[in-house]
Amino acid sequence: MLELKNISLSFDKELIKNGELCIQDHQITLLSGASGSGKSSLLYDMAFLCHQSQMDYIFDGKDVQTLSKDDIRDIQRHKIAFVFQNIPLFNSMDLMENIRFFSSFTQEVFDEEKARQYLTDLELFLDDHTDIEHLSGGERQRLSIICALMKDTPYIFMDEPTSYLDEDNRKEFLKILDLLKNRYHKTILIASHDSILYSACDNLYEIKNQQIHCLKKADFNHHEQTLNQSKGKYLFKKLPYFYKCEFKKNQWKHRIFQVFLTFILFISTFCGMYLQYYQKQLNQKVEEYKSSQLVIEMDGKISGTMLREMEGLPTIKSVKRVLPLMSDNQYLICPYLESDFFTRGIKQSLHNDSHTGVYINYETYRDTKDQAIEIEVEGKSFTIQPDYQLDKSFPDYKFGSKLARVIYLPYEDYLDIYSYKDDSPIQSSFALVSLDDKQFYLESLEALHNLYDDKLLNSQMEILALLDVKNMSEQLTNSLMIFICTIVLISIILLKMIDSYHLRFSQVLLESNGISVQEIRKQYIIKELSQYALPIFIAYIILLISYAILKMLNIQIMVYSLIILICCAFIMFILSIFIYNIMNKIFSTTKILRSI
Repeated sequence: MLELKNISLSFDKELIKNGELCIQDHQITLLSGASGSGKSSLLYDMAFLCHQSQMDYIFDGKDVQTLSKDDIRDIQRHKIAFVFQNIPLFNSMDLMENIRFFSSFTQEVFDEEKARQYLTDLELFLDDHTDIEHLSGGERQRLSIICALMKDTPYIFMDEPTSYLDEDNRKEFLKILDLLKNRYHKTILIASHDSILYSACDNLYEIKNQQIHCLKKADFNHHEQTLNQSKGKYLFKKLPYFYKCEFKKNQWKHRIFQVFLTFILFISTFCGMYLQYYQKQLNQKVEEYKSSQLVIEMDGKISGTMLREMEGLPTIKSVKRVLPLMSDNQYLICPYLESDFFTRGIKQSLHNDSHTGVYINYETYRDTKDQAIEIEVEGKSFTIQPDYQLDKSFPDYKFGSKLARVIYLPYEDYLDIYSYKDDSPIQSSFALVSLDDKQFYLESLEALHNLYDDKLLNSQMEILALLDVKNMSEQLTNSLMIFICTIVLISIILLKMIDSYHLRFSQVLLESNGISVQEIRKQYIIKELSQYALPIFIAYIILLISYAILKMLNIQIMVYSLIILICCAFIMFILSIFIYNIMNKIFSTTKILRSI
């Protein structure tokens, strides 16, 4: 028996004030009232689906306020079967699978003989594998009642059971009520405004003017009352089966999600790794260009003020104005301040291994090999012994000259020769910059570039181009990652919204049968995890094939790719669960029930 006193229910306005209700065992009790009177809301509260009302509730002699959450879930599972108005059964299961699943809430072993008897008694003669989405309103309702009977609970709650039935099915429903009461000895509570049920009920309550009025009350038959024995503890283990059926029913949707997941994991990991690999190659190239010397060229002559400005920069040691020196026999003589400028371009060492001395370019070496070179300046002859041959690909700096044969001398040696041609101070638009350390190369390059935007960095044009590419690749990486993250975020939000919306009724059914939100969430997480294994594996195989084609494949990239792949999948998984929890709050049981 259920006893309710001091019932108060209100939303925007007060619906029930200080009401009382008594549900006698083995009788049919009807709670009627106009739409919006609060009868369904009160029914949901009595089934512990919502907490919208205030009341003193005695359930089978126990004060509900003293019960724990586990006790309440035990009541939902073993004492109450709920037949909803607008919530179908589990759409992912066929007719017999639904019956089996509802039976598993309270019984470890499925009694097929009993199920067949219920199908016969309620005249539901359909194939076991019938898709419940193809059932008529009357067939779906009878199946819902059979599922409720399979739980073998003493109480059956029904919300507006005749609202979608035609006249013939409404009359059939009255026969079913009589069957439930007199053959199966169930205690039935119905919330409905259908007057056809008035004659079938033993007790009639009406909600009107914020009060619960008892319009009909049957005598309590002491001989019919039986004690509802509490069933022994049974651990429900069939929740994974629900998700298995759900996956099977909506396999195409989950496969699409896995394909999408594979694509996103591959693209995000590949782009990240490829751009990092490309940037690493660029960085290595930039490192090769680093030296303690810069060669600069201005649009106009370099003034003393400019020299002082440049030498005032913290990373610059000295700045020397220079002019190309053309010998009478068509050699171009250029000075240098720091020998490490040529390190990356040395083809071979001719007579010296100290990296100081005379450097000649490829054209000069082709004419002279490793022999001493005779040059003439203003009629005076000089003998120069080359120490190093530069590679053919090394970009010569010629200070605007078109001569092919270039000889690079230390600055002091250059001055000795230049003094024979002109002993006045050098006035030029060209200069050599000596740095404190080659580690300041890029910093100094960018500082000069910012200080003189009309400057051309003669031998640094390639490095500037590399820096531009490097900066562009970094921007591209950031933009691409932001784009991918945005697509992933939007896609997961949409997918999980659809997923949560699709599962909202199933969640209500599970909760109404005593399955906790925590259990549902746990199985959902396991289900989500199971969807990530295959996409990770496939994405990894495609990555390895792609790296092999691009000749990037090595152990380090294989390991890093797997780590990044797993990290990306983990982030997406966490994001997915986070969105699932948000959707659960949006589609909470209370909100779903109030919306139907």
